Amino acid sequence: MLRQIFLMALLLLMIGCIDPINLKNDEQKSHLVVESTFTNDPEHNYVRLTYSLPYTEKYRKYEKEAGVSVHSDKGEVYAFAYDAATNNYYPIAGAAAFGTPGHKYILRIQVGENVYQSGWITMKQPVPIDTVHFEIDEQLFAFKGDRQKEQYTGYRVLVDYQDPAEEQNFLRWSFFTEFEVATQPWDYVDERGVARPKNCCAKCLLTEKLDRFKVIDDRLTNGKYIINQEVLFMPFHRYLGVKNKLKVFQYSVTEEVYEFYRIMEQQKEATGTVFDPPPARVTGNVSNINNKDEQVIGFFDVASVVTKQVTILRNDIDHRFLPYKYPDDCRVLPNATSRIPEDW
Repeated sequence: MLRQIFLMALLLLMIGCIDPINLKNDEQKSHLVVESTFTNDPEHNYVRLTYSLPYTEKYRKYEKEAGVSVHSDKGEVYAFAYDAATNNYYPIAGAAAFGTPGHKYILRIQVGENVYQSGWITMKQPVPIDTVHFEIDEQLFAFKGDRQKEQYTGYRVLVDYQDPAEEQNFLRWSFFTEFEVATQPWDYVDERGVARPKNCCAKCLLTEKLDRFKVIDDRLTNGKYIINQEVLFMPFHRYLGVKNKLKVFQYSVTEEVYEFYRIMEQQKEATGTVFDPPPARVTGNVSNINNKDEQVIGFFDVASVVTKQVTILRNDIDHRFLPYKYPDDCRVLPNATSRIPEDW
């Protein structure tokens, strides 16, 4: 009994000796964050410049007055201009600003007297998508804003393609979707729990960009025909309740970009257990040419891209699932409109 009391007293003494952690760090520095892509398709070419800020800052800080340009090894220069609606920089030349596979490109950013620059990056040859198809599955999934993943039934999005044998290839994917939802505005209840049915609207068209850090290399599949490569999971009840038009973008990226996204995917998918791999440092490819010690976060991604579009109808899904529940006007959903195009 005395031994137990002694151990408890010792434990309390040790706890009392631990200094509290002060999360307020007034010396935390602000770093330039570069998010940029330059491809053979003008639709994908943009630059976004922000700053990393202390945790006490509530809003993101954008760099809006930088000089931004992409240069090619053939002497071409594409200037970018800031767009206040999206907080991105886009090529002034619009559809005429795009890259050519096999050519080299460099990103140059001037902020005041500081000049930031990437190295020369060669645009890879594109790897075409042969087919996009689907398979019913159940997976853990978290929608944007969810704190944890839940089990959903949906479609595994699968692609088939021929891997080129001439060189090592690295691929990543992104997606753009237009989908129709049906909500229940007549069931709306206000914040006080009072039923206040709304007359409009129950039918909306939503658009969403689905970005993942999914990347692969062909170390074990070089030169082979790849089938059923999973690139995305789409829960039925939100994305496929009525109709969905899905664009699949397949990028041929450099090994440097592959490593960047691979580490990001690894850290995003970590479950928070002791068996998770330790966090790796995510290193970008942009630096201050006059101050190599300045930490610049982010990446200049030079890639070729191919696109495949498919349309999915609810009536084509041979599986029962609960309808999408949203007791409100569908127009309050992000990127929603009640104006359905005639060709929809």
